[in-house]
Amino acid sequence: MFEWLELELNEIKTNKFHVVDGPADNALRQAVESCNAFVPPSYKQFVLRFGNAYFYRELSYYKIGVLASLREERYAKDPEVFYRFGHFDANGAYFKESLFREGEESPVFEGGEDRMHRVADGFESWLIKRCNAARRRYNKRQWAEIIAGPPPFTPGERRIVDSRRRFRWRIVGIAPNDDVRFEIYNGSDVVLPFLSIGIRGKQRHPQGGGLNGGAWLPVSSVLPGEIRVVEKDCYKKLIDPHDVEAFALPDPEPEDRDRYWEFKTPT
Repeated sequence: MFEWLELELNEIKTNKFHVVDGPADNALRQAVESCNAFVPPSYKQFVLRFGNAYFYRELSYYKIGVLASLREERYAKDPEVFYRFGHFDANGAYFKESLFREGEESPVFEGGEDRMHRVADGFESWLIKRCNAARRRYNKRQWAEIIAGPPPFTPGERRIVDSRRRFRWRIVGIAPNDDVRFEIYNGSDVVLPFLSIGIRGKQRHPQGGGLNGGAWLPVSSVLPGEIRVVEKDCYKKLIDPHDVEAFALPDPEPEDRDRYWEFKTPT
């Protein structure tokens, strides 16, 4: 079971395109094996083999995700109890409690509070179906590049990585148009077009929900050794700017060229 997935994981040389925790440690194995007997067996086997898993990265988002533990969810419009185990694109993926049968697979539903749709007869068939759908979004050239992995950084790109480490920034207020104001210090010896940072809402759901994205601060006017204030829309249509929390992103790797705007050519 899932040998096809192991082959793909081993074949792809692009780091972070697929991310899995790996085989369960003793604590997780004990929790999985002692959990409700009605949990579908293929889902249990997946968790023991891969743990939390995320597949087909696009920018900072993964098209498919599988959680190592089920999350109970109830909706006002539906008396059923659903258990979320992952997602495909923007839709959650669920089992329905009333359809659990001991030792048997259970149908998979996708959707959310407004409506649920049955999309597969079981977890493994759902995963195969969704992985095939995700793969079809890449043409032959794109998939070959993902298999081969990205070329290493050039000396110029390595200089960009080093330079972004020397920038310092902090939120200093809110503009009249609700953009967030950032004070930027350029401690490097170069000018960058943008500085990529992470953005999330301060009010986060205890189970991991809530906005979690990024922003690309326009820093081309901040010369080496200077401090300037720049303004940036940080999802102001989605969250109150006073609830914005900014955080540093890790150093980019070669596969992150299209995700970090520091590598963009100034226009």
